[in-house]
Amino acid sequence: MKVAIEDLGKRLKSCESSTLPKIILLNGSEPLLIEEALDECRQQLKEKGFSERIKYQVETGFNWSTLTGAGQAMSLFAEQRILELRVPKSLGTAGTKAVTEYCNNLPDNDVLIIIMPLLDKRQRSAKWFKTLEAIAWVIDAYEIPAQQFLRWIKQRFQSRALRVESGVAELLSDQTEGNLLAAAQEIDKLQVLAPDGSVTLNLIERSLADQARFDVYALTDAALLGDFNRVSRIKARLQSEGVEPVILVWSLVKEVRIVAAIAAALSMGHQRSQLYKEYRVWKKREPIIGAALNRLTPQVASEILEQAARLDQTVKGQRYQEVGDIWYQIEQLCARLCSVPVCSLAN
Repeated sequence: MKVAIEDLGKRLKSCESSTLPKIILLNGSEPLLIEEALDECRQQLKEKGFSERIKYQVETGFNWSTLTGAGQAMSLFAEQRILELRVPKSLGTAGTKAVTEYCNNLPDNDVLIIIMPLLDKRQRSAKWFKTLEAIAWVIDAYEIPAQQFLRWIKQRFQSRALRVESGVAELLSDQTEGNLLAAAQEIDKLQVLAPDGSVTLNLIERSLADQARFDVYALTDAALLGDFNRVSRIKARLQSEGVEPVILVWSLVKEVRIVAAIAAALSMGHQRSQLYKEYRVWKKREPIIGAALNRLTPQVASEILEQAARLDQTVKGQRYQEVGDIWYQIEQLCARLCSVPVCSLAN
């Protein structure tokens, strides 16, 4: 049975012990919403007497009989238990078989919560999912579309009992640019900064100026998109605010490594959609990574990766023979990513 994510807590709270779901499937592409839904499940089930929690992380070599065995084993004191199963990718053949077996032999005192990425149409048509769907609550955590992001922020403020001055939500929306986790963390911080519950434009401007973590990611995305003018503006701000270059270089290296790997695989005939899944490129980041892939050849991407690796060693103090302005080297790397001639930086 499908349950809307916004109704999950209320539905669980209203359930009697006999009507609680035996399985809850949390799947989605928005990690913040998934984790908050999981916290809601834990809280509501704890209030209903589920005092024991057992966690499983599916990794290479995971023994699926552990899950089916847990369902058949009794707690030492016959207590109600929460079983949490995290699946980073897909269940695979062994996993679907184990989940199906679990569905056919449901324990009396346990609730199994499965946490996994958003299921596609093919997975939802599979026999194992149909078996699970018939007895489980299925909660989908979709990404918040850009046109609904501002409304989500306003609802978030309201849920935290914060009164906001006109323009506050819009400013936060512009600064966090669709990043739910960033927006949520900023709202949580504003709760502390506004003990009377009133958030003014002056307060949020001071709060945003106190941190630049979001701008680090914004610079990386601008470089991937090829927007060197935006890169230069953000870089100047980060530098003036005294942000540690190592944070920025880490972000750049991580993304360049993904671009270089996908570019190489594409040149060998692999499908882009499959590579996005393999390298965990979220749907909302596909246009950003795609812009870099469309602009850079595999050879150039590989060269940029080497340049990024050297910069990473430099910023960590591992290449003492290389001296010079780290910020200038960051700008050079971003210029290469943007396909801007490095020599033009001196003009």
